[in-house]
Amino acid sequence: MNNIELLKMAITNLFRRKARSILAILGVVIGTASIVTMVSIGLGISKNFNDSIKGNFELHMIRIYGVTPKKVEGQKPLKLNDDAIKSIKEINGVTSVTPVKRLSTRIILGDYSGDINLTGMDPEFFEKMNLEFKKGRAFSASEKNKIVVGSQIPIMLEKYKTGEYVNYDPDGNYKDIKLISPKVEITKDPNYKISSQRKRMMSGSGISAGEDGNTPKYEIFRLESVGVISKESFAYDAFTSLKTIDEIIKSNTKAENEASNSGGGQNNQKNLDYEEISIYVDNIEKVEDISTTLRESGYQFYSIMDEIKQTQKMFFMIQAALGGIGAISLIVAAIGITNTMIMSIYERTREIGVMKVIGASLKDIEKLFLSEAAAIGLIGGFIGSIFSLILSFIVNFFFSTSAMSSGLMPGMGMGGPSDQAQSYISYMPWWLIIFGILFSTAIGILAGYIPAKKAMQLSALESLRNE
Repeated sequence: MNNIELLKMAITNLFRRKARSILAILGVVIGTASIVTMVSIGLGISKNFNDSIKGNFELHMIRIYGVTPKKVEGQKPLKLNDDAIKSIKEINGVTSVTPVKRLSTRIILGDYSGDINLTGMDPEFFEKMNLEFKKGRAFSASEKNKIVVGSQIPIMLEKYKTGEYVNYDPDGNYKDIKLISPKVEITKDPNYKISSQRKRMMSGSGISAGEDGNTPKYEIFRLESVGVISKESFAYDAFTSLKTIDEIIKSNTKAENEASNSGGGQNNQKNLDYEEISIYVDNIEKVEDISTTLRESGYQFYSIMDEIKQTQKMFFMIQAALGGIGAISLIVAAIGITNTMIMSIYERTREIGVMKVIGASLKDIEKLFLSEAAAIGLIGGFIGSIFSLILSFIVNFFFSTSAMSSGLMPGMGMGGPSDQAQSYISYMPWWLIIFGILFSTAIGILAGYIPAKKAMQLSALESLRNE
């Protein structure tokens, strides 16, 4: 018998007992729908995470914040200085390197003042960060005394004449303050342009005095604000060039040294250790290799890629667990297929005997019963996968509608370019549908293996005599 004839006979036999076959198929439908839906939920969680970080410049960055406290024979102790920057630039795959300097300072914007953190870095490196600007632009390498500020900095400011905080409208736009301004004042002087309430709070604290009681005369730096950063993770920070922040730090140090009579305030910035060195890598695939090199060199660093790998491992475990839960239903369905096929053998003993007498080989009989079992798995898998696809669409539709009405969409507020991405409860790629159909078919074949062997072992004469 050829395969086409066997397949036709298998389909015919399958629906000879419609009720029993439909129940067996229903079991496979439930099992396939369970496993496919469970896996799709795990994939949805993973996809939401991957979409939230897609396009994030942090993927390209490595932040060195320290060195391992150990000495290597023949080598000088590691330091985060200009020599370290030179050696890091030579690592294969590194695109750009910058020291990062931070300063706690006061900022004055129009009638408002407050305390902020000012970060200085190389302008070219800052441009590579590709931050989104609500207004304006980034500072360039050719410019001096330029600053960009975070969109939420006004929340930390108050009117220094009255002590009133910044007002904002229902849309979150701040009134009465211009974040892009040619007149931005920066100083470390804690008493400069502060409200009377704050002065009373600071009185008697001695916070502005030097070691011998003298008050440092901090310089007032006048900068120009050229951009407003919209990204949430930098909404409360301000950035400037290394050249500008070096001048501010040098002036502050000089004022403090003069106030404490330490001798003129000379400060050689070049030989000082940096708090942090940031690395930018164009090719994300090289981040891991560069991290390995830095680790072997003795640097302590942070890369978001390390966290992403751990998170992805966790998501894989979640997917496996959800798939395992769904697989239990399919195992139960497989038992149902086996039971259906064994019952079919007992009912068709005479038929099996006749087939053997007229020349059907044992292989043909095996193929026949395996085909019937595979058909149950295939039909159930197809229906179950389509049902899962429809269920996934419905769940995502209602979740999307509910999330949009509550303000969580798009992108679930994860930040960055991915804010425009669709979020999913269940994600159903095409390969998962195919996997569901093929897996259920394979389960059907496995479930039909024992009944097929049992049919092969039946004696033709005994089968005819019993009938």
